[in-house]
Amino acid sequence: MTFLAVKPENFNQTRNYFTFASDYGEDTRYWHGVDTTVNARTKWGMTLQGGTNTSRGVRNNCEITAKLPETLGSSMVDACDVAEKWLTSFRGLATYRVPRVDVLVSAIMRSQVATTPAGAVAMNGTSLSANYLVSNAIVQGQIGRPLAGGAQNFTVNLLKPGEQYQDRLNAVDMRFAKTIRFSNKRADIGVDLYNLFNGNTATGYDNGFGTDGSTWLRPTAVLNPRFVRFNMTFDF
Repeated sequence: MTFLAVKPENFNQTRNYFTFASDYGEDTRYWHGVDTTVNARTKWGMTLQGGTNTSRGVRNNCEITAKLPETLGSSMVDACDVAEKWLTSFRGLATYRVPRVDVLVSAIMRSQVATTPAGAVAMNGTSLSANYLVSNAIVQGQIGRPLAGGAQNFTVNLLKPGEQYQDRLNAVDMRFAKTIRFSNKRADIGVDLYNLFNGNTATGYDNGFGTDGSTWLRPTAVLNPRFVRFNMTFDF
């Protein structure tokens, strides 16, 4: 692991200079993927919808970071060249009204990598981090002086962007609704089942690697548990 030395006299100082990225090198960012959607309505009254999405982002600004290494921040040096893993998500919807008893049965399923949306260009979403806490002694051994500003440690992300993502999230929701018709009016009495199979996939993790990784990726949040909701709507 190599650290970049910041001159102590320049610590915590800002001097903004706006220019074209091409003045320092090439900055390439693009996203490519495939979306598929299928809709079907059967002659016996069932409606089916489904689709998939497979995509990844690619980014490279190594020419710029070679001349301006401070733009890397706490990222690893090779984080300037990122080719994300291909991520695939599935989604589906099915509805069917049972004749004679006039009961609507519907289900929604999704299977996806649990990422956090990010505003940056050419990203599938925020990936996991492994924030390693580097002591002042280690840094001083490499750059020959202590950290600027009297800092006792420095945080470095051991993972490249897009290198590792959260566990896959799979969930199924269902709804059953009985329709009652009277005097040109209609009432729907239904029950909704969320997270039908009571999955407990982690949706948040401790990204702090510390100094030994003992708490890294400890779940901090999980998928909401199965729950039931009763409801009634009245149309007139």
